[in-house]
Amino acid sequence: MTNPLPPESLNRTLGWPSVAAYGLGAILGAGIYSVIGAAAGRVGDGMWLAFAISALVALATALSYAELATMFPRAGAEFLYVHRALPDQRALAFTVGTMMAAAAAATAATVSIAFGGYLSSLLSVPPHVVAPLLLAALAGVAIVGIKESTWMVGVFTCIEAAGLVLVVVLGVTTERFGAAFAAVPTPDVFSGAALVFFSYLGFENIVNLAEETRRPERNLPRAILVSLAIATALYILVAVAAVALMPASELARSDAPLADAVRGRSPALAGALGGIALFATANTAMAAIVSGSRILYAMANAGDLPAALTSVLPGRRTPWLATLVILGVTLLLLPLGSVGLVASLSSFASLLAFAAVNASLILLRVREPRRARPFRVPLEVGSLPILPLFGAVSALLLVTQLQRAALGYGLVMIVVILGSFAVLRIVRNT
Repeated sequence: MTNPLPPESLNRTLGWPSVAAYGLGAILGAGIYSVIGAAAGRVGDGMWLAFAISALVALATALSYAELATMFPRAGAEFLYVHRALPDQRALAFTVGTMMAAAAAATAATVSIAFGGYLSSLLSVPPHVVAPLLLAALAGVAIVGIKESTWMVGVFTCIEAAGLVLVVVLGVTTERFGAAFAAVPTPDVFSGAALVFFSYLGFENIVNLAEETRRPERNLPRAILVSLAIATALYILVAVAAVALMPASELARSDAPLADAVRGRSPALAGALGGIALFATANTAMAAIVSGSRILYAMANAGDLPAALTSVLPGRRTPWLATLVILGVTLLLLPLGSVGLVASLSSFASLLAFAAVNASLILLRVREPRRARPFRVPLEVGSLPILPLFGAVSALLLVTQLQRAALGYGLVMIVVILGSFAVLRIVRNT
């Protein structure tokens, strides 16, 4: 089990519906449950517009991921694309890849704590005991097989999506439903968009299944676009329904905004949403563990991390050691778990990575114009693709809207990553 297999050794078993379900589960996850109250406090009734703006930014970048994934159908995503676009800038590719792996571990840690909190309210068990047990169980499923992981994510996704649909149905029955569409936008909508962008994170995880997807040149773009479209529709409708069920000022003060929003009309559903949150948080953690392990696997294949991380489980062909490393980092981060901080840190890392991915596509269009592209982002002027340019600029603009604490911690993270890169280079050369 300790002998690494060569690159391209993962198991191609997934069709596009399974990959789309995985992507939708990664997007929906716990984000909508955790940020909608804060968004209501920042934007008010117009928070649906914040979700729409974030969706446009996500779409521009999702199209870039789709094109690059069909050009390079391998695990590693951001790391791989930056490395291919700028092969001489290994430190940049290493930083982008490691940031995304670290963000995955931090997200898994935070939502596992949230899972423990929800479960303790139902069964009176200590959250600090539940969180590591959940993470260990999810890592075990991830090691058993990617098919088993995506099946679990698919089932959990159906459950959490049903909960959001029920919120919308209750909102539709109120007289105020739809009034939010008439709200006058304020400049705060852009700050709100930067905050709720955390809710869209997950579509990028799809391309990390590239080596485990059948016909990735066709199935990856389809899965990315379908999952993002469904999530956007749900988010906008939930945002409109939430302020129809409860004033935005009260949503902002709530620790469980969606549950409190529906409590007045359906106490039973309010209780059910607490149970559904268990599936949402577990889903997010599973997707983060799977994605983070594939990033480490790809970086090891490229020689930027120890070769042992390319080890795959015989028969199952899953990157077991990379999964255990992600699990270990996640367990170490448990004492630091904070939903608000990690949401901002995840947004910081992801937005910078998105800017790098869009810039990589632009560079590759110029440098390799004749390379086969089974999927191609539309709209271009000469050799300049417009949507990736919009995606890169808008991602960087959203970074400036994050809170100073998130920016400070994010810069510290980059310094630590660059220091790690220097140490690994020294060790490799000795």
